[in-house]
Amino acid sequence: MGIVAFQWGEGENTLTLLQNRENWQLRSIRKAEWVKTETDQILSGRCPETDGTWLGISTRGRVAFLVEAGTINRDRFNGAESRTLEFLESNESPEDFAKSSAADYIRNKNTAAFHLIVADIASNSMLYISKPRFSDYGIVYTEPVGPGVHTLSSAGLDSDVGYRDLRMRHSFCEMINRERLPPIRDIAEIMYDPVKAYESVLLSSIFFVDMKIGYEHYGTRITTALVVKRTKEVLFFERYREIFNDDWDDHDFAFTII
Repeated sequence: MGIVAFQWGEGENTLTLLQNRENWQLRSIRKAEWVKTETDQILSGRCPETDGTWLGISTRGRVAFLVEAGTINRDRFNGAESRTLEFLESNESPEDFAKSSAADYIRNKNTAAFHLIVADIASNSMLYISKPRFSDYGIVYTEPVGPGVHTLSSAGLDSDVGYRDLRMRHSFCEMINRERLPPIRDIAEIMYDPVKAYESVLLSSIFFVDMKIGYEHYGTRITTALVVKRTKEVLFFERYREIFNDDWDDHDFAFTII
């Protein structure tokens, strides 16, 4: 699962994004790295079990990110991450990809449940694609995403019913409304904020501390900060731990969209 806050199409940058990614203890992750395709290079982390990514950006300016829908217990091997990578590697516009993706999920009765954002910086286009429930084989929603501040979580786009979504939006807005946007490493710091309280309050936390559910541990494994400037300069910062209880490490990247 995970949570995302982003500002699109307004302000000093084309896109400013923060994402926390949660995983089960036994689920593999790989830190972000460059992968070269026939026509492009894609920067993303990968999930080996699904051969996909929860967030990626290409040198052509294609961006995609997602969170799984539903409950934590359904989040082990959803499979929706492969669709994120498909967009990054394709030549379809966000609009055409949303249409073909929705038709494919309906036609093949795919059971993955997800909330996916796909965007193209060059055409200033962003689409939301959602299959909110595993059981709804024939229901996939698509809609354009307008300029402004948005959140994305297991509850969908711009949910106002969850404490976690509201907390994420409030913290993100406080950060981007500063007179000057801080360096990208400092931008990411709001994502490290846990709420250590009773279980009923825990879901308001932006950062999931180590939780034990049944016999398995669950918690935040990756924080990503992404800034796409209007000059097409891209800044990417990632704080991660590939092994669940390992020490945190981080790295960053800078490049220009072609």
